[in-house]
Amino acid sequence: MTACIVGWAHSRFGKLEGETLENLIVKVATDALDHAGIGPDEVDEIVLGHFNAGFSAQDFTAGLVLQADDRLRFKPATRVENACATGSAAVRQGIRAIDANAARIVLVVGAEQMTTTPGPEIGKNLLKASYLPEDGETPAGFAGVFGKIAQAYFQRYGDQSDALAMIAAKNHKNGVDNPYAQMRKDFGYEFCRQESEKNPFVAGPLKRTDCSLVSDGAAALILADTATALKMRRAVAFRANEHVQDF
Repeated sequence: MTACIVGWAHSRFGKLEGETLENLIVKVATDALDHAGIGPDEVDEIVLGHFNAGFSAQDFTAGLVLQADDRLRFKPATRVENACATGSAAVRQGIRAIDANAARIVLVVGAEQMTTTPGPEIGKNLLKASYLPEDGETPAGFAGVFGKIAQAYFQRYGDQSDALAMIAAKNHKNGVDNPYAQMRKDFGYEFCRQESEKNPFVAGPLKRTDCSLVSDGAAALILADTATALKMRRAVAFRANEHVQDF
């Protein structure tokens, strides 16, 4: 594998008042180029990871990356969608372009804006990432899909509520010192383990602390081939790049 990360940028996650999807994309693309120390004219290809599924009326979004700089005009730009793996799939496409010698430097951006959508529509949009003939009417939306999976796991391997609480507590604790995290509060194991008014069951055995929040945010990577990366101020190599699909 020949690709390396040579620059990156990241917005905060959360309800980002006053931001648009375009603004988020432009900011992280600009910041990632600055972080890598390269000009937009050096980019050979652009890949945008954007699930969307109705959250934005602007469904053709690959071209929004070009708004970061006029010098990105006429660069090949492609949008990638792969449900919860959309961002990873976009990175993979960038790596493959470099491995195929079709590009030397690739700008990869991932972005979503979800919080401006009314609650009932959020659940409907997210369920589009499921198999609709079976899961399209699932109560509690996509949390309900994972709730069914968790319930089946419990039936096969026993009650795993302790493990779920440990995972939730760890994740919330990690968020405290992460300036990009949406929620920066350490709830502790006991709060995550016990059902309460502030931590009710949402779907099956999953409580509120087991479920992710609806969020806005964006991130970007600059990928370069190894020969180019070795001449730059930083380079992080990939140890693996695999993609499997299941049903």
